[in-house]
Amino acid sequence: MPKNLKKTIARDPERADLVKKTARICGVSTNLVYKVLTGDRNNEEVFSTYMFLLEGGNALVEEAKKLVPFN
Repeated sequence: MPKNLKKTIARDPERADLVKKTARICGVSTNLVYKVLTGDRNNEEVFSTYMFLLEGGNALVEEAKKLVPFN
């Protein structure tokens, strides 16, 4: 039987960075942030901070794409 050499779960460095920033801002551990994101724990402050950083980063990327011509 052939071995499956594909990785099924890869680390996302962008998500890890957002989790670290969220933990630093809220004063909690990164483990708690991951638990809030998976739904194991409830913490509205952590979740709203993470979503704010996520949306802010996406908006920054979109504005940069508008300024730089890729043609």
